[in-house]
Amino acid sequence: MSAGYDDSTVDRLDYHASMLTDRVRIEAFMRAIMVVVEPGDVVVEIGAGTGVLAMFAAKAGARAVYAIEQGPIIDVARQMVAANGYEDRVRLISGTSTEVELPELGDVLITETIGVAALDEGILGWVSDARSRLLKPGATIIPSRLALLAAALELPRGAAETARWTRPMHSLDFTPMHRLLINQLSWDELSPVSVVSEPVEVFTTDFTEQPADLKALVRSVARRDATVHAIGLWFAAEVGPGIGLSNAPPSPVPSWNQGVLMLEQPVTVGVGEAVTIEIRVTSDGRSWSWRIVDAPLQSTPL
Repeated sequence: MSAGYDDSTVDRLDYHASMLTDRVRIEAFMRAIMVVVEPGDVVVEIGAGTGVLAMFAAKAGARAVYAIEQGPIIDVARQMVAANGYEDRVRLISGTSTEVELPELGDVLITETIGVAALDEGILGWVSDARSRLLKPGATIIPSRLALLAAALELPRGAAETARWTRPMHSLDFTPMHRLLINQLSWDELSPVSVVSEPVEVFTTDFTEQPADLKALVRSVARRDATVHAIGLWFAAEVGPGIGLSNAPPSPVPSWNQGVLMLEQPVTVGVGEAVTIEIRVTSDGRSWSWRIVDAPLQSTPL
């Protein structure tokens, strides 16, 4: 035996191991694949990772599975596919799905590119491009529906950690760090105790429309008197017929946390009051703008 240390490899394997050991996540997709994929189907997967879902599709009877992965984890996927005897049906393709060409069109698309805030891994663009170039008309998508939900949060510790960058340290001005932190979609493991208002659906998609920049104004009712420091985001997905998956706090899927949008200034609310939340997000999921109405609009840097 021999061993070397490569921190990027360790981080990559840790990341994928956390998903593979998340039974709720894996089993939801596995059940959806077993229900949706029919013998003889051609399956396309975007973001194949270690190849596990592609192998489930082959196990369900797919004639061919084109598993697309742009990261170096594809080398692990090749070993996994070979070790499990699916080399004859699972073809691993290195690259981004928007740049590859396939020898045939797919009957089913599988993609697990669901971010903590539903859209932040670019799922709208990946699916739209696949529909136009890689899939047969009427192809089935896994997941079939995806919604983004939002609620007001009370996060005094998070607000204090962010605010510390407004004060000089080591005789230096760190306010640029503060501006970056309060204008960035971040993620955290949220407790239900931190959720101030009733979660409301902000956006929903069944992936049949062309992706566009999204803007929504939603009203969420405060459950208690509180000081709002942030907006919390999470998703609800239908991965297959009657098979739901969500990372709403407390998240049953440990490999997904929740999204957090910090406010520059806290907002005080009373029980029963309506909290009006405005959220904008670009179609690629990269740039977000948000506010509690009557508070300043914030946005991620372009």
